[in-house]
Amino acid sequence: MRFSEIATILKDIPYTSIERGKQLYDHILLNKPQKCLELGFAHGVASCYMAAALDELGAGTLTCVDLESSLDRNPNLEALLERSGLEKYVSIYREKSCYTWFLKKEIERNSNEYKCNPIYDLCFIDGPKNWTIDGFAFFLVDKLLKEKGYIIFDDYRWVYGEYSKDILDGIKIREMPKDQIVTPNIELVFKLLVMQHPNYSNFIIDDDWAYAQKVRSETKNLRIITTTSFKYRFLKKIKSILKP
Repeated sequence: MRFSEIATILKDIPYTSIERGKQLYDHILLNKPQKCLELGFAHGVASCYMAAALDELGAGTLTCVDLESSLDRNPNLEALLERSGLEKYVSIYREKSCYTWFLKKEIERNSNEYKCNPIYDLCFIDGPKNWTIDGFAFFLVDKLLKEKGYIIFDDYRWVYGEYSKDILDGIKIREMPKDQIVTPNIELVFKLLVMQHPNYSNFIIDDDWAYAQKVRSETKNLRIITTTSFKYRFLKKIKSILKP
């Protein structure tokens, strides 16, 4: 499916902007991953951009994981897939607590004689933006991610202090340490866990997104992109405030 077609279908549906959707779409067209994993999908806008790219390539699958409560979103992922005709590329899983339990089951399914067989070429993480959950998720994803595969984090600069409600994805914000509330948790995950991991390099920090490739290298390459428009950064901030 051409990008212009899927962008028209997804217009005005939160939370992935057209600009970010184009980045995901182009990344898939360029790298041609066979198996993609998305952790956290909300309404499923990013999911549909990825599925549309797979459809354009004519091959590949996308596994999407979120909480059971995501079924109640209007529209939900199932509705958007039906609207766009991309159902055949996507498998949907919903967990009661968080996606780390799904990852546990994936590791079990793909393990033999105490060794996990990696199966994914790309993982997009857009979940609770939490040090504990997403930090742990990175190490679990690493077991399932193939060599030269990519991991992409959304909400690199998001902080709990900008959120208007007391609970997010079951996490009680008021019970968190004050310094954690005002610190971007995903930035910590990326800088302290991903960038220090010996198996990862080719890092890109693009405003509120961060990329890493599973490539062992003595040189830790980092590229910082600052070309994102002010309009996008403003809309992203509004999104983080309003996101339920």
